[in-house]
Amino acid sequence: MNLEDFSPEIGEVSEELGEIKENLGIYRFSIFRVEDLSPLEGKLPKARSGHRIAYYNGRFFSYGGYNPKIDEGDEDMFEDPFREESFPLFKELWEFNLSTRNWRKIELGGPDIPEQLASHTAVFHPVYRGCLLIYGGTGNPFGSVTSTALHACDVRTGKFIKLRTLPSQAEPLALYGQSICLDKSGTLFTVGGTTGFQYFMDINSIDLTRSEPSWDRLNSSSDPAEPHPRYRHEIAVYDGKIYLLGGGTSTSVCGFQTIPTFHIGEKYWYTTKTNCDRDATIDEGDGDGYPDARRCHGLVQTDHRVWIIAGYDGHEIFSDVWCLDLLTMDWKKINIELPKPVYFHGVTLTQEGRVVIFGGVDNIQLNTRTNQIYSFWLKVPSLRCMAWESVKHYIPKMNKIPQGKLREVGIPDDLIENLSAGGQAICG
Repeated sequence: MNLEDFSPEIGEVSEELGEIKENLGIYRFSIFRVEDLSPLEGKLPKARSGHRIAYYNGRFFSYGGYNPKIDEGDEDMFEDPFREESFPLFKELWEFNLSTRNWRKIELGGPDIPEQLASHTAVFHPVYRGCLLIYGGTGNPFGSVTSTALHACDVRTGKFIKLRTLPSQAEPLALYGQSICLDKSGTLFTVGGTTGFQYFMDINSIDLTRSEPSWDRLNSSSDPAEPHPRYRHEIAVYDGKIYLLGGGTSTSVCGFQTIPTFHIGEKYWYTTKTNCDRDATIDEGDGDGYPDARRCHGLVQTDHRVWIIAGYDGHEIFSDVWCLDLLTMDWKKINIELPKPVYFHGVTLTQEGRVVIFGGVDNIQLNTRTNQIYSFWLKVPSLRCMAWESVKHYIPKMNKIPQGKLREVGIPDDLIENLSAGGQAICG
């Protein structure tokens, strides 16, 4: 396909594409290469922290967030119908299209828009397509507005409802800063969290494949091997076990030399020793081949590997990436650094293996946040996905070209549809 194929019929866009062709150079795919995806035009969400993001259908969705540095007189905030009740938190749902690199703010509706806008969790429902689940979290002041409800949002309409669950004595405590993980069977696990004053290490689960699910309590409070209670940790589920990674309290952080592990079937805690990265240099991690202890980091999981991304130890913000193989328990320092160190950021993973990072606190002294988006690939995706990435590289404003012209040059309909709001799923 040549860019000249488009030029006769796209008017002013053709001149712009001519400049793009000269300046962008040859597309080259590479894993572990950080790319800035932040858009150059259009309305953007404000810089924020404490939000959560989740990937679905060629896009990621961001709910909530917090920024005490936003001016109450900011004109952009006057358009927010929830400004008076939520400021300086963001009662917002944003969609970012990974094909067009455009943001879209989704109008919220429904009877049950969650008030928990910071340190909540977000994941897409394993059965109902396009249903974003928001669980846990807190409002302002922190710790005063908490909930045990699972809030469900249809991202096509922005309508929120509370997911119906059967009454259960095992319902989790109303906390924030907990961690969740959805396993392959459709069971959601939640671990830990805080009220703002007290920290917990409860483990609860709910089978979301049932029409009316109910919560189960998995751990016993009398287990002597139970790890220290914490918040803003991350968890991974693999081979019938829950692995607890990092986290801490307002004054402490947890390390990674040993990993608290919970056996789901037998319902007990034990400790798993990990192996250092012997190739890591002395100034990487804690000096002996392990990641520095931290909380408020990001985590993604690809089968038996988990990836720790950035975070904070109470003094330093990190920009590093580490991988733990759950089969061998070997740590590996990945040879990349984020352009900005961040914590309280949002992290998600596409189905083709692309990590996306949005927002977070980027400066302790100035107490500032960012709204930048970074991305890198963990693996080589499908050939179709790589071809689409190449086309997007050469024609970054493809959504401005008439769809009929795109069809004429052979771009498949599902990819064309993904250029508009609510399009069909493609590669990430």
